[in-house]
Amino acid sequence: MPSLIDILGWTSVFFYVFLMVFNGMKNVRLASFLSVINDVSWGVMIGVMPKVLLNLVVGSVTLYRYLCDFTDFSQKMTRLILVIMIAFLLYATYFSVNDYLANPSLGLLLTWADFAIILTALSFKKLRLFQLFMWISAFVGGYAYYLLGIDQMVVIKLIVACIMSHKLFIHPLFPQLESKLLFWKK
Repeated sequence: MPSLIDILGWTSVFFYVFLMVFNGMKNVRLASFLSVINDVSWGVMIGVMPKVLLNLVVGSVTLYRYLCDFTDFSQKMTRLILVIMIAFLLYATYFSVNDYLANPSLGLLLTWADFAIILTALSFKKLRLFQLFMWISAFVGGYAYYLLGIDQMVVIKLIVACIMSHKLFIHPLFPQLESKLLFWKK
């Protein structure tokens, strides 16, 4: 079991990084589904409920945004997904408040703050705003997971900080650099 937990932890790193390299929201949303499946499993195994709830809500937000932005899904079904998303969000809010009150710590508080920042990022349609909020999340979440002692998540957040720094600050000034660094892009 410990080796499976480690494998899921490091595949979480892979999926999270995979999610950040895309330059279009459709691919970001598709990669997000893979990340959610992996991270819900890993979160249950390591017992970090904020991670499980975050990913369930992320999955519902991603599904809702994907249906609205990239499909001709029926309005009734889209509204049903919206209701499910809101229910997950309300439960996550209820759980987060009770979880923090039962075990007040800075690491846990910052984990829930990171949760809110990521949800805000995923709610945007514009890639640039998504990248900005994920960059902020990298620092808030990185420190939270450092305080909680979850090494894989600290590594993920450091990588995200580097990727988002490139996307926000280097790529706009030197767009040709990305095509040279990412040799598979033509």
